[in-house]
Amino acid sequence: MKNILIVEDHPFVAQSTKTLFMTMDDVNLVEISRNVEETVSMLRSGCDWFRIFLDINIPGAHGLSLVRHVFNVGLAHKAAVITASVNPQWRSEVESMGFLGYMLKTAAVEEFNRGLAAIMEGRFYFDKSERPMQGSHLTGRQIEILCLLQEGYCTKQIAKMLDLSPAR
Repeated sequence: MKNILIVEDHPFVAQSTKTLFMTMDDVNLVEISRNVEETVSMLRSGCDWFRIFLDINIPGAHGLSLVRHVFNVGLAHKAAVITASVNPQWRSEVESMGFLGYMLKTAAVEEFNRGLAAIMEGRFYFDKSERPMQGSHLTGRQIEILCLLQEGYCTKQIAKMLDLSPAR
């Protein structure tokens, strides 16, 4: 039987994802964690997690801090990131750590389901999309900066991270 941990602070997304997993064969337990503290506690609980699906943007997380924690405790091979953050640098780092995937919540339903199925089967799935969300006239770099602002970084920190002048 498969135990799944969903790390997601948005109640609708978390419950919808849980409902989806509960319809799958051999899924025994689906738990939802809404912040870093709960997640760390659940990872230490001794539960044998079959898959762990992490959102990057949850309370208590800063950038990839929670992703790095999952890697450091040796669970990257069971985990995937599902996020709204279109960040090629993060995706690359998640992939290099041996995670099963990096999926965008904004993906088309068919694409999202394909990625989810691959990850559940233990295959790698990394959305290589560089495109902004439809309807956006922002460049990839602008979206990357907005994602970092959303994560709580100040402009000086972002400038240093991206090797930019803070005045630009």
